Amino acid sequence: MVEYIKIAVFFSIGVYIYERIDIAFALIFLLSLIMVLTVVSVFKHKFNTKILVMMTALVMGTVLCNAQVSENAHDLYKYEGRYVTAVGRVCEIPQDSEEDENVRYVIDVRKVNNEKVRDKILLTSDNKLEYGDTVTFSGFINELPEKLNRNGFDYKKYYKKLGIFFKSYSSEVKLSDEVIKDYSPYAINNSFKNSISKLIDKHYKGDYNAIMKAVLIGDKKEFSDDFDKILTKTGTKRYFYSSYLHIMLLMSLITLVLGIFKKRTRDILTVFLLIIYAFANANNTVSVRLAVMISVIIFTESKFGRKYYPDIVGITLLAVGAANPIMLFDAGFVMSVLSAIMIYYFYDCVHGKLKFIHIKYIRRLFAIGIICTIGLLPVSAYFFGAVSIYSIVLSIIMLPCVTVIMVLAPILLVMLAVFNTAPLFKQAVDCVLFILKLVPTISYKLGLVSHTVAKPNLLLLIIYTLAVVGGVKYIKKKNSQMRIAIFVLAALMTSYVIGEVISTNNVEITFVNVGQGDGAVIQAPYRFNVLIDGGGGNSYSDYNPGEKVYLDYLETEGITKADSAFVSHYHQDHVQGIIAAMENIKVRNLFLPDNMEGSEWRVALENTARENGTTVHYISQETLLTYNNGMTIRIIPPSNKTGLSDDENDTSYVYYVEYKGFSATFTGDMSAFAEKNLIDDGKADKTNLLKVAHHGSNTATCEEWVEKLTPEYAVISVGENNPYNLPNDDVLERLENAQVFRTDYDGDIKFIIHKNGSAETDIYNRR
Repeated sequence: MVEYIKIAVFFSIGVYIYERIDIAFALIFLLSLIMVLTVVSVFKHKFNTKILVMMTALVMGTVLCNAQVSENAHDLYKYEGRYVTAVGRVCEIPQDSEEDENVRYVIDVRKVNNEKVRDKILLTSDNKLEYGDTVTFSGFINELPEKLNRNGFDYKKYYKKLGIFFKSYSSEVKLSDEVIKDYSPYAINNSFKNSISKLIDKHYKGDYNAIMKAVLIGDKKEFSDDFDKILTKTGTKRYFYSSYLHIMLLMSLITLVLGIFKKRTRDILTVFLLIIYAFANANNTVSVRLAVMISVIIFTESKFGRKYYPDIVGITLLAVGAANPIMLFDAGFVMSVLSAIMIYYFYDCVHGKLKFIHIKYIRRLFAIGIICTIGLLPVSAYFFGAVSIYSIVLSIIMLPCVTVIMVLAPILLVMLAVFNTAPLFKQAVDCVLFILKLVPTISYKLGLVSHTVAKPNLLLLIIYTLAVVGGVKYIKKKNSQMRIAIFVLAALMTSYVIGEVISTNNVEITFVNVGQGDGAVIQAPYRFNVLIDGGGGNSYSDYNPGEKVYLDYLETEGITKADSAFVSHYHQDHVQGIIAAMENIKVRNLFLPDNMEGSEWRVALENTARENGTTVHYISQETLLTYNNGMTIRIIPPSNKTGLSDDENDTSYVYYVEYKGFSATFTGDMSAFAEKNLIDDGKADKTNLLKVAHHGSNTATCEEWVEKLTPEYAVISVGENNPYNLPNDDVLERLENAQVFRTDYDGDIKFIIHKNGSAETDIYNRR
């Protein structure tokens, strides 16, 4: 019997390693394998088909994924880096940008410089457009940027899954005289969602508006910042759009409508409608998986009179992966597939242990909730850096409420559209909306929140997989295979523990890529975490990298406590991440420069510290801090002469960190004037690692400073394509004897300091 689940596993492996395997090498490997198997078959009189099938699946995963991202697959590649004029149609509901007042549009491009093309692009503009508009715009065609944060959200891979590989910015956007029509299931579905969105906007405001949109059309980007934070912390955001509930209602409707047909005809029509549903929801990976899986179940049961669930999952993976291999990287898709597999293997066992719960619905819900919650803990930690242990309880309230809205909403919206009122129905829906907002809010206030954990590495995921395999073999009473799994599991766990013990005395200094700002984290032995600046935004944008990037890094690293936080000076692009840290994790001590009293960001830091129980220390003179692990931090205020400067950047304090003979100097944004004064005062020491001042601006890092410190490594924290053209070429020239790292090129930059004082570097992604 063909084992489709095993074929799907090898196909998925091929997809995941596509970036590391050249297509030519993969094909040569497959041909070589065929030759070897043929030669072996001559002597053994048996051709090993199973190995060939598995390896073919692996190679095909790599080939298909490479083919989808290749230049030949996308018409816009030949225009990359060029300024063009294009015509296209707004093909998805517009989304406001998080970073500024612009709006992001997905454009189905049909013409570029009067040449016919067919591709998608992410267009950012301050022009206001509507879904379905045909527009002409001019701008540069650029590839989406690479992910430059180790644990951050990968926007490039996210948009690739949607078939979008390029972006453009244009202030020259206008409605086109040419009208582009699209009658595909996907376009019709988006048009329908857009109409619902407009109707909801007319009758609901604030978070009630956002909840309605999330439940009915899957738009989860309308929540207020405060409520979005609550949903994220409590792990309840996922309940607002349940693909399972949508597909269940669809199947109920199909069964009701097609009940007059014979079974064979009904099955064919059902599969046909499910395929259309999958195309209509092509940007929702879970909906696509469910539609394909139900279609496979109907087909196999009709064709063979039986269904073997693991192979149904395997066929679904192969079908979805063949159509869009990048979809296999989607967190929702991965977790839904793993949930389905674990429910199949563990449901009877867990359900049998819950016989003390007499209400069948609740027992079934608890069984599924326990399996998915416990079984997906490492996967949830990997994708989201957090796990929620209360989701089982919350789901009992949230899911029925969401179901009520889904059932009542069609009637409600029709009545609102026709009569502009809906007695009883609106009151009922409003009551449920109140509950859906109240439950997460109360949970948050009671502390029933998801717990931040470190993102597990590959070894931990392998250990988790072996533990699941061992559990499956135990249930199936395959003791010999279970013992093998346990043996390998024990060996890997021992290796992991030994590795952790060896690295116990290491210090890790990480410069987080917070864009045009500074943000560093020091992880020292005995769980002493130190924060030095935390990034932030600027005055002309509401986007806050301190919260979106720096805090996200802390949480995905599992940092829930910090002993000390330091601020070099009171500028927004240095302090907002420290504020976000105090609000979300436990920060024991905050060390502040004793200057600029009453300034906006100093007051913000002081207020946040007071509200969150952080002790504030004002430093007015040189101070030495010694930690139990042997690390020291010397705090050096500006000299008296520097204090005469009218440049606020010269209020920056210097932090000199030393561990086992390795030193790192953090300089904030101080200028060459401050640097020379420190040299004159005898407070500039040689250092192994220099955090270059003011993002590589030519106003700092003078020749005397570099000659005095003679750094072996230099780190420039700077934003990609920043408007200041930093770092300055003269600064780079002065640092020619140091190994220079830049966050705009290298992403997150980590230095691992060993107990003998030696250092190794670990950059996320050097361009």
